[in-house]
Amino acid sequence: MAHTRFVYFDGFGRGEVTRLILKHLGQEFEDFRHTFESWGKEKASGVAEFGQLPMLQIDGHNLVQSRAIEKYLLRRAGLLSHDLFELYQDESLVGYLDDIGNIIAKFVFVDKDFEGLAKFNQEQLPEKLRILERRLNPSNNHSVGNSISHADFVLFQFVHDYFLRPQKAATMRPLLEASAPRLIQFAENFKNASHNLSAYLATRVETQF
Repeated sequence: MAHTRFVYFDGFGRGEVTRLILKHLGQEFEDFRHTFESWGKEKASGVAEFGQLPMLQIDGHNLVQSRAIEKYLLRRAGLLSHDLFELYQDESLVGYLDDIGNIIAKFVFVDKDFEGLAKFNQEQLPEKLRILERRLNPSNNHSVGNSISHADFVLFQFVHDYFLRPQKAATMRPLLEASAPRLIQFAENFKNASHNLSAYLATRVETQF
């Protein structure tokens, strides 16, 4: 079997959903983590088509753009729905989560406005969480129908890493409990449904972002 190599920085960011999918699928891969300096050297080779990370080297291809990589892996595994409305639900929810992520990223990386982020978390994020919660099925185990979807991975990564992981839980979990507690149950159900995923999260090294 050809070597599979996932290339990103030493953080979660736009790379962690791909790692979660690879782990869930039981796909062996090299989790290569660049520093900004080492990426500058490899970037100059033109290995990544758009000069950006993440990049997944698989099936003889160098894949770029995080959401395209994620969908490639899920489609390759036969896990994307063929139902048009479910595909719409999947893509619209991922788009909404990206909207939220972009707001947070602007506070953190562009404006470096952590007071503004705290205000956003308290005043605007709760309603966005309630919107996400309303997408869950009655069993709180999927966000699109009754089978695993791309949106499930993206939603899980957001809920787990922004609210529930050890580095965040003390300050952020109460916000989730007060605003959209079913999302906590969703995250627990999703993690526990995959032995590979739960094993990875149990040993994963924490990073700031």
